[in-house]
This record gives sequence, C-alpha cells and structure tokens, in this order.
Amino acid sequence: MKVGVVFGVSELASPKAFEKKVSDFLTKLAREFEVVGGFILSKREEFKEAKESLDFNKVDALVIYPLTGGTEMVLKEFAVYRRPTVVYGDPYNNSLAAGIELREYFRERLIPSTLVKDENGLKAALLGYDDMKEELDRFLKARFGLIGRISAWLVNERFELPYTHISLKKFYEYYCQVSDEEGWSAVESIVEKASEIKEPQKDDLIKAGRIYVAIKRILEDYRLDGFTIGCFDLVMKLKATPCLALAMFNAEGIPAACEGELNALLGMLLARRFFEKPAFMGNIADYGDDYILLAHCTAPLIGEYIIRSHFESGMGVGVDVQLPKGKASLMKIRGRKAVVAGVEVIGQEHSDSRCRTQVKLRIEDAVDFIDGTLGNHHLLVYVDSEELADLLSELGFEVMLY
Repeated sequence: MKVGVVFGVSELASPKAFEKKVSDFLTKLAREFEVVGGFILSKREEFKEAKESLDFNKVDALVIYPLTGGTEMVLKEFAVYRRPTVVYGDPYNNSLAAGIELREYFRERLIPSTLVKDENGLKAALLGYDDMKEELDRFLKARFGLIGRISAWLVNERFELPYTHISLKKFYEYYCQVSDEEGWSAVESIVEKASEIKEPQKDDLIKAGRIYVAIKRILEDYRLDGFTIGCFDLVMKLKATPCLALAMFNAEGIPAACEGELNALLGMLLARRFFEKPAFMGNIADYGDDYILLAHCTAPLIGEYIIRSHFESGMGVGVDVQLPKGKASLMKIRGRKAVVAGVEVIGQEHSDSRCRTQVKLRIEDAVDFIDGTLGNHHLLVYVDSEELADLLSELGFEVMLY
C-alpha cells in the first residue's frame, strides 16, 4: 500500500526541533507500508513546492501529522487530492487539537478521514482503507459536471466536492453544431417506443434530440462521469427542455440531474456506481400519514412511458414514466448529511396540475420524514434502505435512517 505522508509545523516553531520525531515516525511506518513524501511544511507556499515535486494523486491514502497547532491552513490544502486520509495527532504542542480541526475539514468535503493518536490506530485505519480501496476510488475519483447554473430556488444547496463547470455559452456552441437530422436520429427509437405522444410536435422532439447529442459530446470531451444542467435557462432561449435527454442518459447508466443540483447528482452517481441502479429525482408534491407523492418531468426510461411537454412552461419534451412497483429507498443528500427511508412504490398518478411523472410511495411515518428531511429534491432508488444507509456511512456521510 502506497502512503503519502506530510507533517505540519507552525511558523512560530522550529522544524529542526521535530526532526527526530519525524524520522522515527517515518521509519516505523516504512516497515509496514510504501512511504511517499515526508515533507515538513509551515507555509501554504511550501505546499505548492511539495505539489510540484510529488504526485500525491497516485498514493492509496494520505497520513497528515500536525506536529503543532497552527498548521491547519497549510495541511488542509492536501484535500485537493481527494485521497482517504488518516490524521495523526499526539498529546503535545496542540497537535491533537489541530488534528481534530483538520479531520472535520476533510470530512466536510466527503473525504473519508480518521483521527488516530497511536501507531496501532494508524495501522488499523490504513488497512481499513486498503480493504475498501476499490469502493473508495469509485467514489473519490468521480468527475462531476455542471452545465449552466445552479437554479436560484435551491436555497439549501451545499456542495464541497470539486466539479467541472461548463457555461451555457459553451453548451450552445455544442448545440448549434448538431444538425436536425442528428437530433431526430438520437430520439427516433425513443419516440417509436412511447405508448403515447401528447403535446410535443416533431420540431420539439428534434430539439430534444439535439440537446441530447450536444450533452453527449460534452461528456466525452470533458471526460465526465455524470452531470447536472441548469435546465430552466434553456427554456426561454431554445423553447426546449433537456427533460427527455436526462431520461435517456439515466436509462443508459449516466447519472443526469436537472436544475443544476449537484447534491442530487452525487446521489445518482452513488446509486449507479455502487448498485448499478438509476435514480428518479423528484419534487415532493403531496404527502399523508403513510404516503409521499414524488413528481418531476424527467425520469429514467425503465418502464412504459408517455411523451409530454414540460409542465411549468408547456414547452419542450417531458416524460410520464410508469415506474415499477416494489420496494425501494428514498434518499436526500445535502453536504455531508443524508436521510434515507425504506419505501414501497405503490402506483402512479396523472394530474395535469403536477410535473409529468408522478409516483406514489408508501412510507411509515411520512409526516416525521417530511419534518426531518433536508430539502426538496429526493431520489427514488430501487435498493434496500439499510444497505444504502450503510454505504453512505462508510463514505463519511452522517445518515438518518427512517
């Protein structure tokens, strides 16, 4: 196992006073693991030098050892590598105090982080990360994309993970390069398989196809594993929506969220990477003592579907998907917190006064769930709720299981 190691010493202290402690620590660690680095840093400028001399992206885990207090600002920079991290603190020179602060900083960015104070704890933490190497890599190395802007009404959106931002200007450049023929070719088979087409005309379907092709090319060029798009900005500009494109991508295995919500995208990506399942991102439209109704104009095309317009605007192409009945989970992520509930899909509704896909879920104590959840958009995933909650906990989320 390759372990990157870095030490921090306050600018008020002398690094020479800690050289023996550092040497002894590295010697013991090297008996068990392949050690990389071993820098003693005091200033943020020194982080840049360390970054240029070694690629910590290639280590399996990081060990961060604040030898004194006042080292948080330089050592927090190593969060950029998104590697499982063990923070080592000892009882002297405010080392442990700095370690607790650093651990929290890493955890806020959903980097699995453990605080230890002795060699046995350090070895156990590193071996634990080694056992989960494949799972952690799938999570920590995911590439997220935001096309356009986060929708203004997502007032609780909080996202500390790195992502690639693609402007709407850049999206329009891709869109304009897609011909009508390419757009129609992309959606023709989808249209043929629909049980019914209501409002959209062929021109609407062509635009939806052009949006799909444009986004597909963006994903390839930017090497993205999933994306979210600020879809309402497209409505007035193109008189079109990406709802159908999102439905297609989610059915194909590419996590795709709307309204620019990155937290929903993260949940979708976790469902896909760890359970190989798509997720339905929905608004809570209604609830009672033992049910919740989710509704949105896009959903994975995993059941019979009707092609409709987008609800709020009456433009573009949305979908009314007959999602399968059965056991599932309802999930909401915001930052490092998550709520999960076991639910059962029991039916669909088709009101013209709601978003097009409307799914009714049976849930115990729905009122308590609504009172304790973390915001609006929720994900419906066909996985066991306890397995989902366990996974989220292992990845560093604070999980409330209903």
